Amino acid sequence: MPTPSTSDLPKPKSWDEFEDITWEIYKRKWHDNHAQKYGRSGQPQNGIDIYGQENSSGNYIGVQCKRYKDNKLNKEIIKEEIVKAEGFSSPLNEYIIATTESRDTKLQDFVWSLNEERRLENKFLVYIVFWEDICNDLADTNNRDLLKKLYSEWEQIFSNQEKSISEQVASIHCLLSFEIQQDCNLLQELLNQNQYDLSEKWQSCFSQNRGVWRDISSRLLLARSSRELMPKIQKFYHQLDDIESRCKSLFALKSPIQPFESKPKYGGLHFDTMASQQTAESEQIKLINRNKKCSMNFTKLKEKVDETLNLGNQITCEFN
Repeated sequence: MPTPSTSDLPKPKSWDEFEDITWEIYKRKWHDNHAQKYGRSGQPQNGIDIYGQENSSGNYIGVQCKRYKDNKLNKEIIKEEIVKAEGFSSPLNEYIIATTESRDTKLQDFVWSLNEERRLENKFLVYIVFWEDICNDLADTNNRDLLKKLYSEWEQIFSNQEKSISEQVASIHCLLSFEIQQDCNLLQELLNQNQYDLSEKWQSCFSQNRGVWRDISSRLLLARSSRELMPKIQKFYHQLDDIESRCKSLFALKSPIQPFESKPKYGGLHFDTMASQQTAESEQIKLINRNKKCSMNFTKLKEKVDETLNLGNQITCEFN
């Protein structure tokens, strides 16, 4: 099914139809209700079919409409039209050649090099707008009424497709909201957990619950439909990764410290007893320090869990 941004709409059957389409588009793009079609068929037009000003700036733009089949527009025609436009009654700030031809790199490169020279000579710059560009303008959601007016059947295709996309997005929102709510339930459980009863599941349980987020197509649709919400979702999952990393560190700290074997330098019970006492004291100090570090890390973990839980609840509320 064609998409609004890439569909190749049927090209106009007459030059005046193409001129009408172009005029309607630029009147909107320039925000100029007074943009006009210049003259009529048979009158000298100095290379201008449409002229107007952008956002009431006082800077005038001229448009020449060229309805051709592919490969008819060439460098010589472009040069001829520019010469005509330079004789237009009002000075132009920009000149646009709008064509029904498909995009062409040779013409684009030619106009680009031409503008380099014209910029140095302080002359108006020239742009080519191809049929693909005009299709994109017509398919813009702000121009939906114009698309319906000019291409009613295609407008219906776009509407049906958008409805399908909207249904997909709603489904993704529902599934992702469910997954995030599951994560929030786990976060609440972890928040109520005692550090001494912490089980190994906290090292990976969050990363296992990401069916929607790992799906690239679902994430792309989310990015298109939930732009303001996406940074929050990204932050939520980033913090879940951080929580799992902290849990792994806690488990590493909780693993028992292996006592080193003490071998007295001198024989005899006295030195052996002293070495054993020193070993016990050393192990006790290590145990105390380890417990302190565990306690501090667990406190920081709970703070992070609480913050992430609040963020997850915010996201699910916005989805709902």
